[in-house]
Amino acid sequence: MLHLEEAGVLELLGRMGEVLIPPSVDQEVQSLRTDWTTMRPAWLRVTPLPESLGAGVRELRDAAGLGPGEAEAIVLARHLRADWLLTDDAGARVLASTLGLEVHGSLGVILWAAATGHTDLPGALASLDRLARSSLWVTPAVLAEARKAIRRLLG
Repeated sequence: MLHLEEAGVLELLGRMGEVLIPPSVDQEVQSLRTDWTTMRPAWLRVTPLPESLGAGVRELRDAAGLGPGEAEAIVLARHLRADWLLTDDAGARVLASTLGLEVHGSLGVILWAAATGHTDLPGALASLDRLARSSLWVTPAVLAEARKAIRRLLG
């Protein structure tokens, strides 16, 4: 989510449906964006985890070495039987997949927007370029494949 915000395309995520984040993710973004509480989109809902799930969060943090945001997001997604989980963290992606969650990253959000008509070719390519300049680490080869996919979808 942070990378989409840095790229100025967070609104694409809001078009995908209901978006829930755990408090730790909200706090992470707030620590990087001091204006986050006033500019947080209305479609983004901060959803506390039931106390009974605290042990699961601690287990993921300790055993898998995940940060609080990733651990809470995985536990929340499993608890709510979410359609999918958004994370760009490689370790969290692998773990979430093994737990049966469908996982997508920031690149996937842009590709989804292109595939579903929520952006046009110039907009999708510009979004991809801005994402490449964000703090997201992505290889040139992956970016080239994403550009090809966008051109196939919209070209």
